[in-house]
Amino acid sequence: MHALRRIHAALLPGGFVVDSQPVSPDSRVEAADGGLGSLDMREWRATIDAVDERTAEAIGLGLFSVESEHTITVPDEFDSGAEFIEAVSGWRGTRIPPPVAARAKDARPPVRVLQEVRLRVLRALP
Repeated sequence: MHALRRIHAALLPGGFVVDSQPVSPDSRVEAADGGLGSLDMREWRATIDAVDERTAEAIGLGLFSVESEHTITVPDEFDSGAEFIEAVSGWRGTRIPPPVAARAKDARPPVRVLQEVRLRVLRALP
């Protein structure tokens, strides 16, 4: 909540904040030769739920209004299964299930993670 108050104070009344967050608890993983399974992003989803609670508080206090909200699917693409494993292993709140990692190692590239991303535009209220 502290961060949202600081953002609000930095904006002119009527100014906008674009909030984008991956919101899938189980993003699909695909390769050129088919589906590999899904990531376990439940821990990340818990983080997003906490962010949503703080945002709802800021809206309830009259700091912001929601001007628009959309969900889009965004692919993250990797040149190999090894690159996918290395990169995604570093994503906060995300776990690659062992069967998905095993399939990714032998998958024909590219390897893609398809994430649902929420785009939300908030307007600063006076």
